[in-house]
Amino acid sequence: MSFKRISLTVAAVALGAGAFTAAGGSAQAAELRAGTAAPVASTSAAAPNYKPIAAKPTDKYGFAKDGLEFGYITKVAVKKGNLRIRVTQAEFYDGKAAKLLNGGITPPDDVKIVTDDSLSPFTYTVSAKASLRGVYDLVGKPSDDNHRQKITAQQLVKYFDALPAGSQVPVWLRHSKAASFSGPVTALAEQFIP
Repeated sequence: MSFKRISLTVAAVALGAGAFTAAGGSAQAAELRAGTAAPVASTSAAAPNYKPIAAKPTDKYGFAKDGLEFGYITKVAVKKGNLRIRVTQAEFYDGKAAKLLNGGITPPDDVKIVTDDSLSPFTYTVSAKASLRGVYDLVGKPSDDNHRQKITAQQLVKYFDALPAGSQVPVWLRHSKAASFSGPVTALAEQFIP
């Protein structure tokens, strides 16, 4: 069971059959509590999605939208012509979810990021057709309004390598097999965190 699924289940149980549930409805929350929820249909056979990740990658409750993974890039390299990134996985919450996971208190900047230090970093290959967007560390000159800018794989490597040793860049990822977070990365978007 993934860290995200555990977080969603805990949130659904904590909220019970109220108007706000991580699963989207009180019937689904009851099914989650009872362990009788139907499995989510797999979309792994769908064509890869190379569209840019939305400016707001969380749903109306503050949980990551389906098919998106959050984490921190800790290393980039080009091997045999392929861009590879090492990512430490984390969970990003904002809005209601951040408040819920912060004990009912709105956290600073309305954001809660949770990492599981027991997980080893993952190394992913980035598709040559991937949509890449930077906002701060991954662009040469950040915009004044923190608007994401299109970047190339070469720029991503250049700007990441220019950061101080040990830097971590928060990013959203989408994979070719989005339902299982596997396969090459088809979209990457840097997350601005004040």
